[in-house]
Amino acid sequence: MRLAFLGDVHANLEALNAVLEDIGKKGVDEIFCLGDLVGYGPDPENVVQEIKKKNIKTIMGNYDDAVGYSKQSCGCSYSPGRETEVGDVSLNWTIEHTSQETKDFLKKLPRRLSFEVENVKFLLVHGSPLDELLEYVTPQIDPDRLQKIAQSTSEDIIVNGHTHIPMVKWVFGKLVLNPGSVGRPKDADPRASYMIVEVKKGTVQAQIVRVPYDVKRTIEKIAKNNLPMELATVLALGQTFDMGPGKVNFFL
Repeated sequence: MRLAFLGDVHANLEALNAVLEDIGKKGVDEIFCLGDLVGYGPDPENVVQEIKKKNIKTIMGNYDDAVGYSKQSCGCSYSPGRETEVGDVSLNWTIEHTSQETKDFLKKLPRRLSFEVENVKFLLVHGSPLDELLEYVTPQIDPDRLQKIAQSTSEDIIVNGHTHIPMVKWVFGKLVLNPGSVGRPKDADPRASYMIVEVKKGTVQAQIVRVPYDVKRTIEKIAKNNLPMELATVLALGQTFDMGPGKVNFFL
């Protein structure tokens, strides 16, 4: 079985289309999405419709939750300042530019999904098994916390998103995978990111795949919709930062 995992599309239709086209060339048996279909990007409605049209199994991300329920905050770990302002503007704009049908779809997304392939058990969550929407599981996470996360579930493989940073890591007998972000990478590589996982006779191979897309087109849409230009900067650089004077503060 060849499985494709993608996530954190963040309303970037150009990136999503490029990834789906690439997946179509890879002989994949099934596609799974780790949430955050919306937020930040200029095409929330079209992205959700594409996911629905392709019948991609999808779990809920924190932005899906916030937009679906028209919340005032996405719950992200922003630093005080311009990041927070940009996030709030993006969230409010997305709520205003999504239909009730799309909001209802987002509200119905499950917070976790478990399945088994050739006796290998997978658990999909946006954040972590202990905090399904908001916890950042990064390579730098505290080892004690990582052990609690690994031991909290019986599945063999945990696949998550939320950090926008690809990761393949063995921890306390579990394999933790993150495909990175389709529509808003934060690892200094602006190309869209997803993951192919092959399960064969009980063995697992995971490969991060990077796909170029029409970033200029997405940036033009951001400008046309009068969204904060910091959103365009993030896409152009593949990383996000505090625009305040005299500092560069990378954050998740």
